[in-house]
Amino acid sequence: MHRFIPTLALLTACAQLPAPEDALLSPEPAPVDLAFCQGEAVAGSVGQPVSTIQAQLPERSRVLGPGDLATQDYRIDRLNVFVDETGIIQRLTCG
Repeated sequence: MHRFIPTLALLTACAQLPAPEDALLSPEPAPVDLAFCQGEAVAGSVGQPVSTIQAQLPERSRVLGPGDLATQDYRIDRLNVFVDETGIIQRLTCG
């Protein structure tokens, strides 16, 4: 009987514990600094139609909808405006 105790202790140590509730929640995204891509003027436009800020977009910007193809090059001076199917701005990033 005593010879099984180390084996049981080892198996107990290897057992996975259930994850706490907080670990299941996704973290908040980090705030985006739009100063690099001159996007400060449109920073508060998330949730609005892209047509309302079209004239305010910097020269190096692109509007990307769902399923749009985009190059994977990273340009810190380019503003990316992500919109949904109806043209509502979902997020803004530099790159």
